[in-house]
Amino acid sequence: MYARIGSWRGTRDELGRWIERSRTQVVPGVRSEPGSKGVLLLLDREGGQALTITLWEDESAMHASEERRAALQQGTQAVTGAIVETMRYEVIDASW
Repeated sequence: MYARIGSWRGTRDELGRWIERSRTQVVPGVRSEPGSKGVLLLLDREGGQALTITLWEDESAMHASEERRAALQQGTQAVTGAIVETMRYEVIDASW
């Protein structure tokens, strides 16, 4: 399994817009991607930070979703004004 993490920083208003766009566009988009294993939205309101964690069944599924990720991320950045950084990891263990 692989994980892609989008790290967001912004004002309270920017993060409010991030929440709305993430719920209405990002989560449904990720869920519809082949190989998607889930998505988590994490928010630190006081710190002005948020994380989007997407999980993928394998590295090829994660890479296949990159074009859509880039478009969603650019749109979210434009709408919210938040600063974004993307990281990718191999998941070596998980427990639910």
